[in-house]
Formats: sequence, structure tokens, C-alpha cells
Amino acid sequence: MTDLFKIGTSSLLGNQNQLASTSNNIANVNTPGYTRQRTEYTSYVEWGVGRPQVVRMFDKYATDQLRRDTTEQAKLQTYSDNSSILDNLFSDESTSIAKGLDSVFQRLHEASDEPTSLTPRQLFISDANALVARMQGLSDRVLEQEEIVNDELKLEVSETNSLISSLYDLNGKIVTSKKSNDVTGEASPELLDEREEVVRQLASKLNLQVMEDDAGAYLVNTQGGQTLVTNANYFQLAAVPGNPDPQRTDIEVYINSNPSITKDFRTEGLGGSLGGLTAYRTEVLDQTINSLGQLAISFSDAINEQNKLGVTLDGELGGDVFNIPTIKALGYDDNSSADHLIEIGVEDGFGDQVANFDYELTFTSATEYTLQAYQGGETIGSMSGPFTIPAVATDSQASADGLPDGLEFTFSPDGSFAEGDTFLVRPSRLAGVQIEMNLNRPEQLALASPITVENPITNIGSGKIEIESITSTNTDNTNADETAFSSNGFDAAAPASIQINASGGYDVYDTAGTLIGTASSGDNIMQQLKAAGDFDAGGRAATGDDYPGFEVNISGDPKPGDVFNIGFNSEALDDNYNGLALTDLQSEDTMRRNIAGSGNNTLTFGEAYSNLIGYIGDTANRAEIDLASSNALLEQSFARVQDMAGVNLDEEAADLIKFEQAYNASARILTVAQTIFDSLLSAVR
Repeated sequence: MTDLFKIGTSSLLGNQNQLASTSNNIANVNTPGYTRQRTEYTSYVEWGVGRPQVVRMFDKYATDQLRRDTTEQAKLQTYSDNSSILDNLFSDESTSIAKGLDSVFQRLHEASDEPTSLTPRQLFISDANALVARMQGLSDRVLEQEEIVNDELKLEVSETNSLISSLYDLNGKIVTSKKSNDVTGEASPELLDEREEVVRQLASKLNLQVMEDDAGAYLVNTQGGQTLVTNANYFQLAAVPGNPDPQRTDIEVYINSNPSITKDFRTEGLGGSLGGLTAYRTEVLDQTINSLGQLAISFSDAINEQNKLGVTLDGELGGDVFNIPTIKALGYDDNSSADHLIEIGVEDGFGDQVANFDYELTFTSATEYTLQAYQGGETIGSMSGPFTIPAVATDSQASADGLPDGLEFTFSPDGSFAEGDTFLVRPSRLAGVQIEMNLNRPEQLALASPITVENPITNIGSGKIEIESITSTNTDNTNADETAFSSNGFDAAAPASIQINASGGYDVYDTAGTLIGTASSGDNIMQQLKAAGDFDAGGRAATGDDYPGFEVNISGDPKPGDVFNIGFNSEALDDNYNGLALTDLQSEDTMRRNIAGSGNNTLTFGEAYSNLIGYIGDTANRAEIDLASSNALLEQSFARVQDMAGVNLDEEAADLIKFEQAYNASARILTVAQTIFDSLLSAVR
């Protein structure tokens, strides 16, 4: 009799527990992070049901995989969303730089067709101003994207810190819960579910390594090895102004118990939404803004240099059409002085060597430094240098000193530099924003050749003199006579005439009628004299590489005594020689591909911009494809977890009926036992 009561009671209570577990599962079917529970019993040594234990249907390996897939999906989602925004910006025709480039060169064609007319010249200035505005506007929009990334990083850091703090608190509650459970020694399933959900949300912020210690607490590190949660304390992230760029938000980490001590936080391979933001900034935004600046510099420098090779309607040598900005290198916080100044520019005429690289300039002593190029956070090529800074602070260094990529430096140390001083050099980053138009009068556009050549009608032969090329009109003759040009004219020693001598040689005379030298043929006459050293004789000391700055050829059959004249084109009327050279820049390879080594100029302006648009579009497309693949993997891993931990209402409903029937049957056992007991009592009365 006692056995029946014991069996019935334990069975009734056991099925009641099963009904409670099933009901709890049904009630939490929509609770995020809830893990399906089941009541299990140990075997009983005598009669009835053994000790109950609520078990979470938890698959550690499936959960770990879900966590990893969550991290990757969150990173790709952030990367894809931001890349799509940039792709939409560059696909907008209203902001297209390509259209601006086409308009400028179209105006140059029109001006070359009517070199004496002011109207097409003025239209060129208007369209050039519009192109500058497009460059500035598009560059500003890209820089705005970086400001948005800064704001998003601050928000993500705040949410991450909240999750880390919650995880640490839950660790404490779970450890306490395990210690207080004298029956099973297990923590509350609700606390475990809550912690697992916090870890899942934290995994969407950054990649994690999670281990459980003997006390039941989770110890959490990033994949890069940065500790986030221990059993004694936890760490917090801080969004801080970047070092050395204060306009860029960086991440530092500190232990919660001592916020005054911070250290750098590794963002390489970070994963999650934080990793997606930092990867997008480094791989896409940086290259985009640098490439826009590279285009602005290369285009402006090419137009400037060609315009200098012509003569304006005022009869003066051409000047710069655009002002190319200089920038300051950014010094790191631990440099020997915050007042060290390094001014960065691009050497005139070297715009075709400018790359979209960033550089790290590191001093190896007080006077020597090295340069390392970077692109997308990765080193490009080998380190350059060491270079020695000029003895005079106002002197600049450029290609003649061995500097790569058209760079030009001017150093102004605060006292002196020190070994280990490091600077970030970004020559092209802000050029698209800071480029400016320099011309304000249509007459300043130099469409004419700087020299004239004449075939006098008194010549008896059929010889004809023609301009082969104009290489330089530099009048800053600091290196003796770099060219034959003086301020808007020829210098006294300039080649002014060529006469055929009795032997058929080509005698070259200066403006005073003094013989400079004799060429043996009519091809590249100036180069023949230069090779013979004739320009260095007679006190000229013309050591400039480009002297005299032009080249002429005489073709046909000239006769002895024939004279061919060369003069400065002071009137510059009805002459479009240099205008045609300006228009040719549209189809010439005047931009460098962004590869290591010396300038490899195989791109036109239009091709460079098309490549940039293609890079952004391809990046956005690949990110979208990768995201779709990651979504599929995340769905699979989520389904795997749900197979074990998820609540199936059909299954729970069936269990509810089964345990209800079992409960009723258990109650029937007690009823039968009571009836038998009552019968026994009646029998002995």
C-alpha cells in the first residue's frame, strides 16, 4: 500500500514538473535567446520517480558556430551597407568628374579653333571652375562619410561596452546561482540563456574567443588576443581622437577599475560591426579620397606645366592655371616635439608620378629619415631612404634628392628632430578639396607657342624650319641658364638664327649674331649643340637639362647661305600650337597606376576616374555577394541551433497532451491506492 502511495505521489509530481517545463517552453516561444528546457529524472533505487533536473537543450558546438557566423555576417552587413552608399554617390551623374573633364577639354578645343577670341577662353575658365567645384564637392561628400563612420564607431563602442559590462555582471550571478543550488549544483537556466544572448549580441560587434572556467564564468577575449572579460574584472573600449589624425576616431581599451590607463586596441581582422566599419574606412574610404586627390593633382599639374609652355594673349609666358595645395605631415603623439613641422607638396611637373599612397616618415637620427608607402593598411614596395634633411630649413627636397612619387618636403624642426620621430604623410588626401582655380582672365590662357620660326622668302633652297617641341620655359634660372627664356622674352645668348654654311652645316647664332655652334644635320639641331657642349661655351654656362627649352628641325633641301630665324612669340596672335598640346592631354597617359616603384604612367584622366568608379562599384558588388553568402551560412547555423534549442509548438503541444494524460494516470494511481486503503480499513472494523 505504501509503495502505491509513493509511486503515485512521485509520478504525479514528476509529471507536474514535465507539464511545467513544457508550458514554460510554450510561453517563451518568442523570447530571444531562450533555450528549450526538459525535465529529466535520475533512476530511483526503490519505487517511483527519481530526483528531477531541468536541462537546457544546448549544443555548444552549434552555438560556437552561430557566434562565428554572427560576427562575420555583422561585419559584411556593415561593410556592404556603407559601400553601397559610396557606390550610389559615385554613380550619380550630377557629381561626375568625368563630365567635368570632358567639358573642360571641349572648351580647350573650341579655344584652339579660335585662339584670338575671348569667348571660348572665358568658357574654359567657367568650366574649369565648375570642375574644381565638382572635385571639391565629391571629395567633401567622401569626407562626410568618414565623419559618419566616426559617429557609428562611437555608437558601436558604447553598445559594446554595455554588453561587456552586462556579461561580467551575469558571470557573477551565474557563479552565485551555481553555489546556492544544493540539489544539482547548476545555475539558473534563465541566467544562462540571458548570458548566451548577451554573448551573441557581443559577437555581432567584434569577434570573440569564449572559454568557461571551473566556476562557470565566461572568460572572453577578442580573436586578436585582447582580454575583454575575466573572472575578476572587465575591460571597456574608448572612442578617442586618432593618433596622429585627430579627425579620425580610433579605439583604445582600458580596464574598468582604472580608466586612466589606456592602450591601443587592435582593429586588424576585428570582425563584427566594429571590424566592418574600420575595414570599410581603411580599404574603401581612404583609397577613394586619396584617388580623388591624386586625380586633382595630376590633372592640375599637367595643365599647369603645359600652360607654362605657351604664351598668353598678353604676349607673356603662361603661368599656373590651378593652385595645387601643400599640406602638413601629421606627427605622432610620442614625437620629441609637437611643434615639428614638415610641409608636403608635389614637385612641379611630377604630377604624373603621384600615387594614392599614404607614407610613414620615420627619423633614424636627427638629420636622416626613411619613407614607407602604405595602401589600404598594407605596405607598398620597399622602404625608401635614408634621406638627409637640408642644412637650410627653407630649402626643399624633391626628386633630385631621391624622393619618390613626386614628393617635395620642407623641414622646420622645433630645435631638432630626434630618432624615432614619426609622421604620417598623406600628399593626395585633401587635394580634391583644396585645389583652386588660379586664372581669372581669359587672356591668361597660353594657347600660342613661345617661339616663332621663320623661313625668309630670300632663301634660295626648299628648306623649312619647324618647331619639334617645347620642353621648358623656366625663367627661374637658379641653376645658371636653365632655358633660353628670360622674363617674357629671349636672353641675349638664346639661339636666334640658323644659317647654312658653305659645307652644308647648320650654324646657330645667338641674338647678338655670335656663333654658338654647328650642327651636322637639320634633325634636332639644339640637341646636337647641347651634346657637343656648345651651349656651355662663351660664358653661357647653360647647365640646365632643358636648355634652350625648345627643339627645331629643318627639313627639305636648304642651300648654303639660307637663313632660318627663331624668335620669342610676343604677339601670340592666330597661334594655337600650345592650345593643341593642351587638348592632347585628354588622351595622353598622364596619370600613374597605383603600383610600387617609379612612375608608371599608363592612364588618362578619364581612365583613372573610370577605374576609381569601377573599384568602388566592384567593392560594393563583392560585398553584397559576400553578404548574401554569409546570410545563408548564418541561417544554416541558426537552424542547427534551433534544431536542438528552439521551441517547436507542435512538439510541445504533443508533449503537453502526453504529460497531461500521464498526470491523470498518476492521479488515478493515488485514487486506486486510496480505495484499497479504505477497503482495508472497512474490513478490520
